Order: sequence, then structure tokens, then C-alpha cells
Amino acid sequence: EPESVDISQFIKFKEKFNKWIHSSTQLVKGLPKSYYIVSGVTDAFNQMYGMYNKIGIFEGEYGYHSLVIKNRVTLNLDEADAIVISHPFSADGMSSHEKIKIADSYNKPIFVDCAFFGVCHDINFDFCSYKNIHSVCFSLSKSFGTGLHRVGLLYTVDRYPVTVYSKWHYPLIACAEHHYTLLDTMSPDSIIQKYKDSQLAVCQEFNLIPSNTILFGLDYSEKYVSFKRGSVNRLCISHLLKL
Repeated sequence: EPESVDISQFIKFKEKFNKWIHSSTQLVKGLPKSYYIVSGVTDAFNQMYGMYNKIGIFEGEYGYHSLVIKNRVTLNLDEADAIVISHPFSADGMSSHEKIKIADSYNKPIFVDCAFFGVCHDINFDFCSYKNIHSVCFSLSKSFGTGLHRVGLLYTVDRYPVTVYSKWHYPLIACAEHHYTLLDTMSPDSIIQKYKDSQLAVCQEFNLIPSNTILFGLDYSEKYVSFKRGSVNRLCISHLLKL
């Protein structure tokens, strides 16, 4: 017989995931009211690509968009059907609120990618002041190192495919199951508490500016130009961080 699946455990996990996000010392407010389990932020992107044609981005944004739908990505926000902004920003791991303010002025649907939530500090996730945020997505991949079992929580007002198959009681459970007990082992701030001192030491050693996202050190000179992302040279230092 097919193995039975306990849907109630999945529903409990979804609610626990929501509470986990809001348990951060960083302010989390103004998210869309409905939320759904997805296979990481990547899955939410893939679903979004089927809903909007032209995707507007800022220079230095996560390269996945341009690699997957190259001819449909634009830096000209006037042309965009929807705008994607990583917060913290992909290029430097810093706050994107100034970019979100600019995007909000275009009165187009905004998708906020919070993939670095859980490995960042002193960043405000209060979106109450914006009028056009349709979707915000979080992931557990960075906090728990579970990218190959990735799971995310998509808050959205849009009719994403996941909103349809959720009503059919047809969720994707496998990757969620992998995290059922993991959420109890770590808060959204645990990685910062463990590795912040190490990040500062590594940045000092290599003459880098510490990012608010602990995985990165930043350089604005020509020293690390091969790591250029937009206007900054972003070095991933995660493999150098030690307890």
C-alpha cells in the first residue's frame, strides 16, 4: 500500500515556519496575509515567471533571473510587468529599502526575495509603508544548510500555482518533512550569534567591509574586481567562518 502521509504535521510545520520568521529580533511586519509552502525561493521565482512577462530588476540582482529568462529581464522598470528585489540585496547583503521605495513608485507588483533572512542582522523587514508588495518569500536553505532539500514560505496576494494546488490539498511535503524538527534547533538569529565575530575577523584579515549578511565581505576598491556585483565587489566568506 502507498505510504500514508500525515497532512496535519505539514500544516503544523507551515504555521511553525510563519512563527519562526516572526520570532527574529529583526522587525518583520506588513507581509501579505496568505502564505504557502514552496520549494525554496527558487520555486516561487519559477512560478512568478509564468505569471508575469517582463521582470524588472536593479543592477547587481541575483543572477538566476537573467540566466533563466534572459530576454524577459529588464533594468528599465518602466518596461516591467513586475519587479523583483532581494532584501537583503544580492550584490551586497545590505538593506534594500531604498530600492523598494523606488520600485513602489512605479505602482507595479513587487516580489521581495528574503533568501538571506536567517543569516543577516540589523535589517528591517517591515513592509507596511509600501503599497505594491504582492509577494514576499523566505527560505530555510541558508540558516540550516538545506539547499538540496529546500523549502520556503511564500506570502502572496497573487494567484500563484501554489495557491491553486494548496486548495486541492496537493502540497509538496517531502522537503518540508526534512525540516519538521530543525526549526526547533535554531532561531533566525542563531547564525549571527555564532559566526559574527568570525566574520569580523575574516574581513579584517582580508581588508573587507563586513556585510549585514554574514556570508559576505565587501570591497569598493579595485582589489577584488573579479568579484564585482553591480557597484560592489562581493566576496563569499562562508567557508572561512569558524565557531
